Parts: sequence; structure tokens; C-alpha cells
Amino acid sequence: MRFRIVALAFLILIPLLYGSNPELEQKYKQAKQTLNQKDFLKQFEELSSQHKDDYYGQLALLELAKSHLLDRSYKEAISCLEKIYIPEIEEKQYWLAKAYLNEDKYQLAIISAQLYISETKNLDNAEVAYFIVAESFLQQHKYKQALDTLESLRVSKYIKNNIPYLYFKMGNCSELLGKYIDALVYYKKLKQEFPYNQYSYLAEERIYKLKNDDMIDVDLTTFNSHRSQEPKTETKEATGEDLKIYLQVGAFSSEDNAVNLGKKVKTAGYKYTIFPKMQNETKLYIVAAGPFENEAKLKKALKVLDDNGIKSFMIKRYD
Repeated sequence: MRFRIVALAFLILIPLLYGSNPELEQKYKQAKQTLNQKDFLKQFEELSSQHKDDYYGQLALLELAKSHLLDRSYKEAISCLEKIYIPEIEEKQYWLAKAYLNEDKYQLAIISAQLYISETKNLDNAEVAYFIVAESFLQQHKYKQALDTLESLRVSKYIKNNIPYLYFKMGNCSELLGKYIDALVYYKKLKQEFPYNQYSYLAEERIYKLKNDDMIDVDLTTFNSHRSQEPKTETKEATGEDLKIYLQVGAFSSEDNAVNLGKKVKTAGYKYTIFPKMQNETKLYIVAAGPFENEAKLKKALKVLDDNGIKSFMIKRYD
């Protein structure tokens, strides 16, 4: 109970911590109630441009981004979202994941969705974020990672609204991996548990095609789709657990050059790490400052490094 009171008090204080005021809060609420699309955009554009460092100015950017997403203006949505730096506006990562996916920036979509899953308590949106991760893997032909993500969702607390879609996508991934009996299991479970769902009819088509193409040789009338499955846990790759934020400051073919730059980062006051990466059959040594606990500390480091003549950009990776 005490924790709830403290958490509630913190949420109330958020606008105050970021220099908000009642007048801006009122303007924000009035803008949200505006029905005319042109006036809606105008009011939020004014709020976000004139009060870009205020809590409600940042929320205005979020509303603009959502509007751009509805219009399928994904680049504009991303531009708005990337200007949001207050960490308490966690929805930023959710909408970024959607925008990145539609812009075919699959790795960025995965990272944003993972960050959102690891931070949010919104079960409905977290469920969608899992599907974004899976779809991003699918678009990159990484079928095993996509299936692992969906399996993580299946055993998680988040799955509740889209179970038929989950079964259908797991069947689809299994097909792409050549695991046709596994695919049949998911399609049959879908048909048995949700016989009138739209995905059940699609599953029927997939079963017919598997049978017609001689991918499966079983008696469908006696086939048992309730096979026991080994319990699995959520994978770190799916949930974004242990994903760390760094600032990449350089990439060298020489490890000595990488170490020298790392020492400059240390002189500027930050830890650094060097990790190898293969690019066009060439081994590179990536130098990165960090990790950083949040975007606020990262932004401060970005400025400090820049003042020391070290250019950098944000990356996210597992240790």
C-alpha cells in the first residue's frame, strides 16, 4: 500500500519535475478535446515548439506522432518521437516500434519494442509489442527468432487479446522453418479453440495447402493437436531484458586505435567497452561509451563527449 502511495505521488510530481504549469496542462487538455483535425494539429504543434522541454510540450509531441501514424506519415512520426526525452513518457518506445516497422527499420523496431516490454505495465500494448518484434524478425527472414519471440509471448502474462493470431503466426513461422507437423498443431489448435475466428478460416486454407502439397502425411480426422509441450520461458531476445544503452564513438580495423579512443573516452569521465563486429568480411573494433541507465544520462554524456571532440551516436546491445 505504501509503495502505491509513493508511486502515485511520483507520477503527480512528474510534471513539476520537468517545469510544467497548470496553464500548459489546461492547454494540453483542451487540445486533446479538439475535434477539427487542422486545429488539433495546430494546437499541439504550438505546444511542442514553444514548450519543448516541458512535460506537456513533450506529451504534445506524442500526440502529433500518433496523428502522423494514422496518416501513415511514418518519417514525421519518428521525427516527433525522437524529440521526446522524458523517460516517464514510456509510450514513446511503443509508437516508435510501430513507426520503425512501417519504415522497414526492423532492428530499430525490435529495440524499441523490447525496451517498451521491459519497462511497461500496460499489458495490452506489451502484447502488441511482442508481435512487432516477431514481425520484424520475420521480415528479415529470421524465422527461428520470430518463433522464439512468439513462444515467449505464449508463456508470458501479456497474451490475452490475440491468441488466435498468435497460433496462426506460430504456425506460419513453423512452416517457414520446414516444421510442417508443428505448423499443423498450431493450425488445428486454432480451429478447435476458436472455430469462428477469421484466422481459423485462414488456418483451414494453410492445412489444405500443406496436405495438397504433400508436406504432411497424417490422418487429419485422428490427428491430436493437444500434444504436450515442454514449458519454456521468455527469451531475453524477445523481452529486451539486459538490453543496454551505449554511445558508439568509433569503429576501427585496428584494435590499438580502438583502445586509444577508449582512453580518450575515459579521460572525458566515462567507462568504455570495445567489442568486435564483422562487416563486409572485415573485423571491426567498435568503441562505445557506457552503458547508461537512462536517456537523460545518455544525453548528458553525448554533450560532454562532443565538448571533448568525440562524436557519438546511440546504440543498444546485449552485454
